[in-house]
Amino acid sequence: MAPQGSGPAALAGSGTGRAVVGAACLVTTLVPLGSTSVAVALPSIQTAFAAEAGGAVALVTAYLVVTAACQPIAGALGDRWGRRRSVLLGAAGFGVASVLAAAAPNLPVLGTLRCVQAACGALALVNAAATVRTAVPDDRRGRAFGLVGASATAAAAAGPALGGGAVHMIGWRGAFLVGAPVAVLALAAALWGFSADARAAAPARFDLSGAGLLLLLLGGSAALLSASPQLPVAVVAAAGAGLAGLAVWFVRHELRQPLPVLDVRVFRIRGVVAAGAAVATGNAALYTVVLAVPLLVGTAGAVGLLLPLLSGASVAALLGGRLSDRWGRRRPAVLGAVLMTVPAVLLLAVEPGRDRLAAALLLGACGVGQGLATAAVQAAGLEALPPERAGLASGVWSTCRYLGSITGASLLTLLISGEAGTGVFTLAAVAGALAIAASAALPVRPTA
Repeated sequence: MAPQGSGPAALAGSGTGRAVVGAACLVTTLVPLGSTSVAVALPSIQTAFAAEAGGAVALVTAYLVVTAACQPIAGALGDRWGRRRSVLLGAAGFGVASVLAAAAPNLPVLGTLRCVQAACGALALVNAAATVRTAVPDDRRGRAFGLVGASATAAAAAGPALGGGAVHMIGWRGAFLVGAPVAVLALAAALWGFSADARAAAPARFDLSGAGLLLLLLGGSAALLSASPQLPVAVVAAAGAGLAGLAVWFVRHELRQPLPVLDVRVFRIRGVVAAGAAVATGNAALYTVVLAVPLLVGTAGAVGLLLPLLSGASVAALLGGRLSDRWGRRRPAVLGAVLMTVPAVLLLAVEPGRDRLAAALLLGACGVGQGLATAAVQAAGLEALPPERAGLASGVWSTCRYLGSITGASLLTLLISGEAGTGVFTLAAVAGALAIAASAALPVRPTA
């Protein structure tokens, strides 16, 4: 449902259209900022609670699992409740959860609040993107998503510096407080920029059981990936078979629902599958590196390495959005995936802790590739379904995005055990190559 006004075409060039995109940019910063600002605090959290490395990393994995599982739920709720209402609830909840997490007395409470933060962030993020989809016409949509993508990567780039500074001043709790003022700004921007929209008539019963199955499936998969190096092969095989059975059960359940939490039928559509695969593999490459670098070189050294990576992605996202409007969605996505993969391969010969300059330059190049591809892939994913299903399209696309992040985070303990973290860059290179193949299958222009 588009915001009230004279229609999408009018909104795109009007003050209202600019307000929609501006508000979406601010709302979109919440989830990535909450992720990278806390990532640099993992060593401090580990020390404060005398936790194993896996226990601290679980804070990241849980955040990603809940975010991914809640994306399609958030999209469906936005289509039913109204997107403005959903964004406001999500932004407010994210801010409150950030403050409460900073006061957490132990690791289990912190993990619980981290999950609440993720769920609220997903509700805001998905519905902000869906609003842009319906408010901006296709010939300017790539540019709009370029701005949104640049904002997200700028927030991710600022996260290590802000989180690191807050940790230095007041300890690990400061990394969570970073998100609170940003949530207030996002809430104010959404109140001003998003027009009220109507709820869908006669909403069907919500698929709570499907939501539970999806959360169990994603959480179980992440736990298995994390623990598999320490488990016997027979146990891993049995758990994998159980998860496969759960996946089949979930698909059959969703096919019977009038309002499924994740409409699996959309995966018959080429644009949905290609965009989902492209963003999952690209995000696996990027997010694994973002999480691994602080653990490899420490919080202080991580800021200097991650800033080129994430800043490059932020700046390049603006160019990528313009190129996707000019060239179509496929070419900038493929170009970005190639530019992301080649430096990742070269990083296999670099030790980040010693060759800081070379590592920073190559990571910056990876970021440029990621940024070029972001807007094109997101536009293609949201255009694969008609505007009235923009919430669902946004939720599916975002779920695929976080599936890549979950995979990388779950394998993190295993990946950083190798010499100089070679496994991290091996995964990044492989994921980049897969992103090239997926991007090549994207539609050139909108299909819906």
